[in-house]
Amino acid sequence: MSDLTAKQEKFVQGLVSGLSQREAYKQAGYSTNMSAERMDTAANKVLKNAKVSTRYEELMQEHRQKALWTREEAVNDLIWLKDQSKYSIEAAGVRQANSNAMLNAIKELNAIEGLYEREEEGGERVLIVQDKEAMRKAMQDEDS
Repeated sequence: MSDLTAKQEKFVQGLVSGLSQREAYKQAGYSTNMSAERMDTAANKVLKNAKVSTRYEELMQEHRQKALWTREEAVNDLIWLKDQSKYSIEAAGVRQANSNAMLNAIKELNAIEGLYEREEEGGERVLIVQDKEAMRKAMQDEDS
């Protein structure tokens, strides 16, 4: 841990856990005997402290890396499920369970990769590409 005070560390931990600056400030044990506006100003001042902001960025970077790993694992599991469903369909024919598993895996992969499907009036489905690079990658994966 860095050379923050206990209150500063608790403040940063609160922010990283998703609390607002005001809530993290209160939870860390700073004085709350002031207006909400003054408390917001005081909490912002704590965050602007160089040591506090550095610690905050360190912890956020750790969380981003963990989130990427979790995303990668989710993608790998969904690809495995899609492939297993495909093998099951090829071996035993289309069944509700294996086709639903495959379709749901594809749908989740599209969501993770930044693709979005919505239904238009009349039941027509439209694929909306929010990330062109993700679309290229998805198309390459299908060709492989």
